[in-house]
Amino acid sequence: MFKKKAILMLLGIAVVCAVLCGVAFAENGSTSEQPDDGSTVTGMYVKQIGDTTLTVNKQNLNLTIQKGGRTWYSGNRHTDETGQIDDGLNDRLGKRVSDGVYITYRNLKTSNDTQRAITDITDEPVSSFTERDDGFDAKIRLRSIGIGFTVRVRFDGTKLTVTVPGDSISETSDTTKLAQLSLYPYFDSSYGRVPGYIFIPDGSGALIDLNKAANATQGFSQRIYGEDFGMTTPTSRANEPRRNTMPVVATMYNDGGTTAVVTSGAEYARVNASVSGIGNFPYNSTGFDFIYREGFVHYYESSGTEGANYADFQTDLNSFDAQVTYTLMELKDGEDQVNIVDVADVYRDYVDINKTQIDNVGLRLQFLMAENKPSMFGRETVHMSTPDFVWSVAQDVNSYCHGLTVSLTGYQRKGLGGAAPSVFPMANKAAYRNLCEELATLDVPMNFAVDYVRIHNRASVSNSDLLQNISEQFVVLNDTRAGSSATFRLLKPSYSERSLASDLSKLNFDAGLELTNFGSMLFSGYKQESFTRSDLIERNVNAIRNADRYFALSNPNSYMFGVMDSYVDAPLENSAYLIESESVPFLQIVLGGYVPLYSQALNLDYTGIDLILRLIDCDVYPSFILTEQDAIELYGTDSQSIFTSSFDVWKYTVRNTYIQVNSVLKEVVGQQIVRRDKLDNNVYVNTYSNGTRIVVNYGNKDYSFAGTEVKAQRAIAVRQDGTIVEMQVNEG
Repeated sequence: MFKKKAILMLLGIAVVCAVLCGVAFAENGSTSEQPDDGSTVTGMYVKQIGDTTLTVNKQNLNLTIQKGGRTWYSGNRHTDETGQIDDGLNDRLGKRVSDGVYITYRNLKTSNDTQRAITDITDEPVSSFTERDDGFDAKIRLRSIGIGFTVRVRFDGTKLTVTVPGDSISETSDTTKLAQLSLYPYFDSSYGRVPGYIFIPDGSGALIDLNKAANATQGFSQRIYGEDFGMTTPTSRANEPRRNTMPVVATMYNDGGTTAVVTSGAEYARVNASVSGIGNFPYNSTGFDFIYREGFVHYYESSGTEGANYADFQTDLNSFDAQVTYTLMELKDGEDQVNIVDVADVYRDYVDINKTQIDNVGLRLQFLMAENKPSMFGRETVHMSTPDFVWSVAQDVNSYCHGLTVSLTGYQRKGLGGAAPSVFPMANKAAYRNLCEELATLDVPMNFAVDYVRIHNRASVSNSDLLQNISEQFVVLNDTRAGSSATFRLLKPSYSERSLASDLSKLNFDAGLELTNFGSMLFSGYKQESFTRSDLIERNVNAIRNADRYFALSNPNSYMFGVMDSYVDAPLENSAYLIESESVPFLQIVLGGYVPLYSQALNLDYTGIDLILRLIDCDVYPSFILTEQDAIELYGTDSQSIFTSSFDVWKYTVRNTYIQVNSVLKEVVGQQIVRRDKLDNNVYVNTYSNGTRIVVNYGNKDYSFAGTEVKAQRAIAVRQDGTIVEMQVNEG
């Protein structure tokens, strides 16, 4: 969860500033210029904090900040040499760039959504403007549509925090309702093609190059923490995009930039980004929309109308405080542009991280113990691995790896495909207890992988334990693994919490839990068990925080970073949308050195040296899913997408992958990336907190760095004293 940052208050004696502000401060340091009586609020508000000047247009809340020779604009229209606006936008689109707030509202009579800037709805949207020593409060009254709210802005010279309190929202119309709201969506935007980048948190992270012509025909728009299956109907895609797990975006230019973080309401926010040329719109921008209501499919309940439905609209407002904090970033010494490490340093101040001690480069081996498939007489269990086999592999791997972690899946009595969302009943609890104790002699931790969030569609469970969405339909999800036809149903959080608590009480030996979907799927509930996405965040965090157990989480959302002990299934790249220029290891920069990160199973999509270089570049440790039996035995099971898993087949690849990754990353175990530079196309260098630099050459040509040739498709470590550590390559 986000840390609550105390806003810096500048205390002083009240002064008269009639020349600049046209108002005298009251004894409490603030005064309201006009009452909320519908009169026009006009003029400029100017606030000086040290060498920084904040200037606000009181009518549309457009603001500028002058600091250190640079000006940050909340939305700046491009002008020609004479000062005339020449960006080609009509009045409506121009107001969208200039205004501090725009909203989307729905006409319930027509079911039409309208998106407008506040001065495009009315010329006099601000009904009162209250100046403060640290910012201002503005009451917005859009009387023609019956919607009002308060915008609170606080500024300390470096950070600008913009808030719309949930309890300030009012709706007086029976036919017009608030759907979405955006706060300063064009903050630090730019016009045309310029040197610089936009950062978005897609997968591991992605950059959008602002100096190249846009190949995309549409911008980037994706909900933070994924879609709400309590509202929407799940869809399947051939190539499922990666989720946004962190509520942060940034603009990065050669004279400074801005990091924007949703510090409240992220569970109801969407990330947006667009570049000049898309839709004939000339500006580059990134920001957030806050979702207060959304549409959904409503099914008729009367007899004879099965499957019939109609489009409906959420009745109640989502209750939350919408808040974005913009951090002004100036160039650091030696930098020619703001970069993603600068952004990560800012973002890390807003997220809790459960810092663990990392002593060795890790290797995660997950063993599939058993599966389940149809047979002539119902279903049968397919045994794939035994505890004795796992022990023998661990002994073998321990000879060259001192950072091994063992994960077990499908250990339940009916195998993975027939497993209930629980660790128990195990096929043989005594055998697994013995395995855990044997592994402990090698200092190898063991974790049971379990999914408390979904249940196989064919598994027996009471309907009262299944989640129903706002349309009172059970939520059915398709298996995301390629080649699998399995389907799952979502469980209510109360069932998940009971299962977790029950397992913790029964698990009387020192094994950890590896949680799938818990902390990565965020949804709301309506039928029988009513809860919001905000509620579920709190429940998930507390369920783990209050348990004395090791927890590895699979691709979790950022609110879980403070309670996880390790991160598994870490993405190594972005979703590769056309608007994106390149993938960056932003997630790994935020967490690296604090929490061990493990990749997805490499043998499911093994691409050789390029994949190994990606692990080194991202500071992520390798993972494999393995079996004792040949993967052909999985045909007809839900795991038939695992087409190769036999340890006999992958033994040497496991060894060589680890040796290659370890030969370089061992130099930076427990260290953080403090700088990242792109040296050339396909050549990157990460500088770590101990002074070591890791150079990765993805290209097909050698590259000269610090007097050393970095061979094509190789990596090196350069210690602070200049010693070169070559990447060890063992083809045997």
